[in-house]
Amino acid sequence: MFNLEESILEWRRQVMDVGLKNANVLDELESHLREEAERQVKLGLLPQDAFETAVQRIGEAKTLNHEFKKNTGIKRMKHSLLMLAGIPNHYLMNASGPNSNVEPGWATYLKAGLFVAPAFCIFFFVMVKCVPSLQAFAHNAGFTLPAFSRVNIGIVELIRDHFLYLVSGVILALILLEWRSAIWRRYRRAVIGLTAFIFNFSLLVSLFLITVTALIVAGTMAHALK
Repeated sequence: MFNLEESILEWRRQVMDVGLKNANVLDELESHLREEAERQVKLGLLPQDAFETAVQRIGEAKTLNHEFKKNTGIKRMKHSLLMLAGIPNHYLMNASGPNSNVEPGWATYLKAGLFVAPAFCIFFFVMVKCVPSLQAFAHNAGFTLPAFSRVNIGIVELIRDHFLYLVSGVILALILLEWRSAIWRRYRRAVIGLTAFIFNFSLLVSLFLITVTALIVAGTMAHALK
């Protein structure tokens, strides 16, 4: 005679045998399996047929393990990217309920500032001191900068010429978000962390392009002097 409890235990053993051993995941799957089996019985199926149908709907052991590994891999990749951006995984959703812990705003902004500060200081120095000299050298040598250099330097000059306006706009936007937006506090750390990572990466790319441009100009001038 069909025994539902024994069948569920056997199904659970099969799932564990193919590698899915996380107790919490197994409990959740078993709960879904039971609910689906009960639903099928209410629809008129015999208990055994209802259980087999529920297994097919929830998934066979190998299929479940494959999906679990795939989702786990995606979560690990996501977690690595978040950590690289300075966003611990448990802060991605800063509040899943009214009692969730939200990091203080000053701490989020301080960490983001410290993260981008080294690259920004170097970029600011290069932007103010090095880029004008580089342009002068290229002009005196009659050298036309490559397209990527002109675009990069154009962006650098735009930032330099409107720096105070850009900073003031960002500060004003953050003040308004802190003041008027309740949802901002929930996602503040994730947004600021990811923005800081992208900003820092952009600065490093720009510095790299300026370095390449300087090497090209230096090589051209050295060749012209021979």
